[in-house]
Amino acid sequence: MDMASIRYERLEATDKFDPADDDSNNNIINTATEDTSSPSRRRPIWTRRQATLALLGNLVLLLTSICLLSVAARRRPSPSHLECAQKVSPYSPMWEAVEFWEGNFANEFNSSTKYRGPPTLERERAWNDLWHYHLIRVDAAGVAALNQTHAGRHAQVKGSDPAHPQFGATIEVFHQLHCLNVLRQYSWPLDRFDPSWGEDLYPSMLQDAATGRTHVDHCIEALRLSLMCTGDITPVLFLHDEASPLGVRADFNIHHKCRAFGPLVDYVQRNGVELET
Repeated sequence: MDMASIRYERLEATDKFDPADDDSNNNIINTATEDTSSPSRRRPIWTRRQATLALLGNLVLLLTSICLLSVAARRRPSPSHLECAQKVSPYSPMWEAVEFWEGNFANEFNSSTKYRGPPTLERERAWNDLWHYHLIRVDAAGVAALNQTHAGRHAQVKGSDPAHPQFGATIEVFHQLHCLNVLRQYSWPLDRFDPSWGEDLYPSMLQDAATGRTHVDHCIEALRLSLMCTGDITPVLFLHDEASPLGVRADFNIHHKCRAFGPLVDYVQRNGVELET
């Protein structure tokens, strides 16, 4: 094509452009000219009122949770006497037999009971019934709980399974009552006891002076250790008494909370064992 032959003709506009006549163009212009870079013109996601309400709601939930936890803690049952006793005592397989009673001792200074007075057949039987019982069994875990595994030569009970050994033991209160009985018997002349009462009731260990003295000294020491260990802090009050040389006398009818002795005896009688000899 010959470039020199190209001709250009001017076109005349028939209408004038008016932006107001074109809605779509108007929208485009408005959108394009809107300043979106200013933060003050952005719509906030949370209004101040909504944020305040949310904060108050969370605070109410927190306070409600605290109140519920406090109520639950107050309603939690307190530990029983038995649970408290177990926490401050060494291991024993006999906790199921422990019961408690509370009251005053009947222990006037000159009171009369079947345990007081000179030796008689009935009195020796009464004392013997306080402590002369079979042994109880303690398993290997119990021996460990008593911190006695170092001994290594504990006697097993009859019929014990070597794979799961059971060891024989008396309980401390029976040993203590036995010792108290020895001291009581030692305080009386030996001829006040009758050999015909039987070997369980006649204090034959006191026949030999040296053996008797050793047994008595052992019992004194055992009771001393036990009394100092338990350290009974129950107050012993004093009463005005004009007949007393000091004008007052101790009131030995002391209020105590005690472990019931009968259930302990019942447990040993039901579960008593003998040593393998």
